[in-house]
Amino acid sequence: MSWLLLVPIFLLGYLIGSVNLSLVVTKYIGKIDIYSVGSGNAGGTNVARSMGLGWGISVMAAEIGKSMIFGCLVKYLWPGDVLSFGEPVGPAFTGAVLVAGCLLGNYFPCFSHFKGGKGVSVMGGLLIVLDYRIFLVVFVTFLLVLLLFRMVSLASLLSGVAIPICVGLFYSGNHGWVLLTALTALMSASVWIRHSGNIKRILTGTERKIGSKKKKEQ
Repeated sequence: MSWLLLVPIFLLGYLIGSVNLSLVVTKYIGKIDIYSVGSGNAGGTNVARSMGLGWGISVMAAEIGKSMIFGCLVKYLWPGDVLSFGEPVGPAFTGAVLVAGCLLGNYFPCFSHFKGGKGVSVMGGLLIVLDYRIFLVVFVTFLLVLLLFRMVSLASLLSGVAIPICVGLFYSGNHGWVLLTALTALMSASVWIRHSGNIKRILTGTERKIGSKKKKEQ
């Protein structure tokens, strides 16, 4: 019944993810309602639009750091390899479960009327919890797509697809690797669902690009 330990780990992650730093910064420093400006999304990209690039980057970095730090704590310190998968999958899976909780908290924060962000920064923390090689591959993928198409949303979506692919490649053959791959695939799929509006705009050619004139959000 050791798997029951995953429940409090996931719930802890949810509470951590529910502390939405985009809302904190815009409400108490920017004195604005983030739901009524820009895209209306409580995420780092919208903070950059409403308060400036510096604040947006700071919020995204803090969100990445939050999920990374707590994910690594349960991965390396307590409780570590909950399901006894062994190295390297076991500890990584435990850390990923906490980050999955953070992701749900980011989407539906209990401290902010269950109206949150799209989870991209949280997924950034997941990369470091998993493996530095996965971080490098996904980071390069993000940069290449961003440079080619100048759309943050598209870069986020395609780099998200790379996560479970990399997990499958790097962990294949180790005990429990299928379950870890499935978990990261589910997390990446949830990010796509949260970006449904962006996907529609990408397909219709109306998604905002970096450097383009501001268009009315749909």
